[in-house]
Amino acid sequence: MKNLSKITEIEDLRRVAERKVPRMFYDYVDSGSWTETTYRSNETDFDRIKLRQRVLVDMDNRSLATHMIGEEVKMPVAIAPTGFTGMMWADGEIHAAQAAEKFGIPFSLSTMSICSIEDIATHTSKPFWFQLYVMRDHDYVANLIQRAKDANCSALILTADLQVLGQRHKDIKNGLSAPPRPTLANIVNLMTKPQWCMNMLGTKRHSFGNIVGHAKGVDDLSSLTAWTERAV
Repeated sequence: MKNLSKITEIEDLRRVAERKVPRMFYDYVDSGSWTETTYRSNETDFDRIKLRQRVLVDMDNRSLATHMIGEEVKMPVAIAPTGFTGMMWADGEIHAAQAAEKFGIPFSLSTMSICSIEDIATHTSKPFWFQLYVMRDHDYVANLIQRAKDANCSALILTADLQVLGQRHKDIKNGLSAPPRPTLANIVNLMTKPQWCMNMLGTKRHSFGNIVGHAKGVDDLSSLTAWTERAV
């Protein structure tokens, strides 16, 4: 990993990720659906927000600490749920949850995470949030909610737009699917990411830990796509 003392802004981290992560997984995170209009707006809208400087004021006891959903946090920020994090980096969700816990902000786990709810609970000591896709498979959803309760999740984030999937053009071009298609371009790209490959060989978490082995009829990645079409 690049010396963190040289990381001065988010753009530095983006460039490191682009260099170290396979193209198909990097593009999944650093892109949006269709024309990516919303994706670009998520950045440009925030660019319009300016912080007004104030000088010659009392700065004693300055703090960003507050409460979010009844929990004390160091600042009013949470790590949002992101699918495929464990494919961006081996055990990615575990690392992100541990970092959030160490800093003192909430971590949100995605239904489409690689590490399972139980994985996060085992490797952290504080409650975390869980993002739930509302699906037709009510038995699976009920089981998922119970698993979140058992793991002491303190908040449930409902996502209700899964029924209309936004097409990600880059995913189609990169062959990102479940399981990913081993195209020549992907294989060549993987050869340029030796650290990522070694890390992935060192973990057992390579599938969707909240789905495979838990949803009826989904025993491996090959059966995931058919189940998803039925479930949503």
